[in-house]
Amino acid sequence: MTRTAAIVCGAGVSSTFLARALRHALAERSTDWVVEPLALDQVVREAPRLDHVILGQHLESQAADIVAALALVGVPATLLSTPGTGDDAAREALAHLTDSLTEPSGGPLG
Repeated sequence: MTRTAAIVCGAGVSSTFLARALRHALAERSTDWVVEPLALDQVVREAPRLDHVILGQHLESQAADIVAALALVGVPATLLSTPGTGDDAAREALAHLTDSLTEPSGGPLG
């Protein structure tokens, strides 16, 4: 079963870079995740078709509200603690997606 994860940032630019790095990490592990970037203003509208949302670390001040809104539609969300869009952030995002397969709905905040 293919699952869809969204990488969310403010405008969608940094999420594009992080999504690319995460896709590369996922490809090396042969997982069934599809990853796409989303701008913050798109996430609630797109939530019903998502299996997990990963929030860029720079959204920390808004994370609780975003997680709460997504929980209303049953989509777990995770705030990255690693800043940026590089390999470290991609590894953390990968770990969250892997962990989400074994966690109950509602996912961790952070």
